[in-house]
Amino acid sequence: MKLPLIAIAGPTATGKSALGAALAHALDGEVVSCDSMQIYRGLETGTAQPTEEERALVPHHLVGFLDWDQDFSVSDYVKAASRVIEGIHGRGKLPFLVGGTGLYVRSLLRGFAFQPEARDESLRESLYKEAEALGPEALHARLAALDPQSAEDIHPHNVKRVLRALEYCLLSGEPFSRQAERSKQVESPYRWVLFCPMLRDRQALYQRINRRVDQMLEAGLLAEAEAFYRCCRQAAKLPTAAQSIGYKELFPYFAGEASLEEAVENVKRESRRYAKRQITWFSREPGARFLYMDELGSLEAALAECIKVLGEENFIRREGGTVGI
Repeated sequence: MKLPLIAIAGPTATGKSALGAALAHALDGEVVSCDSMQIYRGLETGTAQPTEEERALVPHHLVGFLDWDQDFSVSDYVKAASRVIEGIHGRGKLPFLVGGTGLYVRSLLRGFAFQPEARDESLRESLYKEAEALGPEALHARLAALDPQSAEDIHPHNVKRVLRALEYCLLSGEPFSRQAERSKQVESPYRWVLFCPMLRDRQALYQRINRRVDQMLEAGLLAEAEAFYRCCRQAAKLPTAAQSIGYKELFPYFAGEASLEEAVENVKRESRRYAKRQITWFSREPGARFLYMDELGSLEAALAECIKVLGEENFIRREGGTVGI
């Protein structure tokens, strides 16, 4: 019997975290984060980890549990999230997958089984040094020569994935994209529904992103990013978390290479670009149910729409005007 799983995933600044927490609270559930940067402890502000109010409303899992210098792959995520989801069901509650990392969402919902990967620590270390010396664009160009498909799929500034793809190409002698195509897809263990909060008005979304960055700065992002910058300077290699939007754009300011105004504008610009990539990704997800938050008008209206759909899909039942599992 497949386990019920409700996902709320989509672009940044669309209100998915608040909706996920509210929906989990209404249906006696627990939240499982699906954000590849919220996993790191000590980076609460820049990765927009759940607020104290959201955590008080319902339990949240896979948030701030990993040191910033540790690696964590999509395969690791699927294993960890699967264990958490089983535990939530064991407590008689519903799991709610909430976040914006599309690859995490797709891999978990659709049941990807990952094959053993070619790895070599010394090669990876040399690639990290090459990335630091030449910059991410140079390494991305090297990947494009070996594997054009992977280069097209992976953003040049996603250093971790660029290096992983290069490592595989160099060790195996075949494109990383071919390995990804061979990843065995098994039957999903979940009966799921995927809600994708969106905004039809793209400019309104970008304005929300800009305001969100300003709010992060007011909440202490600058001090958090500077402390992280100092840690990264002492690290043997640049950690994955250093590529997170909100940190890498501020690092040049701390290094004296850019003004604060320039660095903040870069955070906003890269956040908008990331949202655009997320929109493209989730728009291609089969079966996704889009919630246009600007048309719904309020969190309460979006919550009601989700509950209506879940009732129609037999994820929940209604008795005497109340909602139950």
